[in-house]
Amino acid sequence: MNNRYSKTERYLGKFLDASPKIRSFLKYSYLKLNYFLYKEARFEFALHPDVLLQDVSQVELKNKSSNPLGHEFFGYYDKSPWSKDMKDMLVHQWDGGAGISVVLYSLCIESQVVGHTEAWNFQQGAMAQWCPQNSPGKIVFNAISHQNLVSVWVDSRGNSQEIPWPVQVVHPQGHKALTLNYRRLDRLRPDYGYKIPVQNFSPNQPLDKDGIWEIDLEKGHAELIISLSQLTNHQPRPEMADAEHKVNHILYSPLGNRFVFMHRWLGKAGKFSRLYVTNSHQFSPQLLLDHRMVSHYSWEDEDHLLVWARHPWEGDRYYRINVITGNLEVIGKDILDVLGDGHPSFSPDRRWIITDSYPDRRRQRHLLLFDRHNNCVFCVGRFFAPWRFDGEKRTDLHPRWSHDGQNISIDSSHTGIRRSYILDISNLINQEFL
Repeated sequence: MNNRYSKTERYLGKFLDASPKIRSFLKYSYLKLNYFLYKEARFEFALHPDVLLQDVSQVELKNKSSNPLGHEFFGYYDKSPWSKDMKDMLVHQWDGGAGISVVLYSLCIESQVVGHTEAWNFQQGAMAQWCPQNSPGKIVFNAISHQNLVSVWVDSRGNSQEIPWPVQVVHPQGHKALTLNYRRLDRLRPDYGYKIPVQNFSPNQPLDKDGIWEIDLEKGHAELIISLSQLTNHQPRPEMADAEHKVNHILYSPLGNRFVFMHRWLGKAGKFSRLYVTNSHQFSPQLLLDHRMVSHYSWEDEDHLLVWARHPWEGDRYYRINVITGNLEVIGKDILDVLGDGHPSFSPDRRWIITDSYPDRRRQRHLLLFDRHNNCVFCVGRFFAPWRFDGEKRTDLHPRWSHDGQNISIDSSHTGIRRSYILDISNLINQEFL
């Protein structure tokens, strides 16, 4: 039995894009029916024979902040939980309350709680991340202080300072960062927003006062560099009429010369997305994709981007885009894309692409490794997705590379608890026949 959803099923899903509420109801009902018909009894996970799996909390037995029976996760796929020297890892711990803890697991010292925050969600946590050199800290995460959204920067000695702006992404040189309105996101896409009301952001800010801010990390000041009104007035489409607008997933290129972001709007005709790139000094957005659907993306180098998107040439695929010329090519046609949308990223040497899938008929998420040299795909593992971890509380695998390219970090709830894991893929990718 093929447990993948067919082209016909995906076409029907696209056809219902214009009716999000109906689509959501029908999709949920259809998924339930499929699971009842095709479920694999007592299944939790399955691994490729050359892959090893380890819970992050087991990296060092003396970890005192480990919570093996509680919930831990790292967050999004575009950041690495590993420090540059591979000796430390970041996770979020959640005990079921309103807040979470940012925890550092270490090979050298006992694990420690870096901080606590109520500015978080299950998809991206508190945007906890390792800082580049020349930034105000070693670790940064978003928090709420005096009823304002802020970022907390923690140095190597555990000292912290606040900057009165949350962060989305930090420039590779560490002197500036970009951010957006997490309160608007909560209203329009709760998966990625923060629910607690604050004074410095509103879920209903005017379009000319909302968008993307650049933060000067030395001075702690920020400037609105791209507004939502600017985006709605750029090559406007009729579907924008009376729609709600937002930006999301801002991502610097590896050297920071550019950044990419998504402009998305929701209106009577349904959901639409555009992909933009801009120089990180001049802020003149260039429209890369405008064919209704854009999802997840990752930089290959300063000039090329890998993105799951829709295009008239090939439909819904992984596309490699030259952000200077706009030229694109399909990557892994009918191999990497057979399970649909995922969260892709490149290995440090750019030979490999890791991505994941959403649950198939059996509620299994697949972790896929694509070899660009040989144009082949390995299934690294399959992981059960319990129904209670669905919607805003879902646990996407969100695969992330280690800096040495030998390990993959994922989050999963296949045991019934949200946990963070390390997969050692060194035996798989270092085989002689590859």
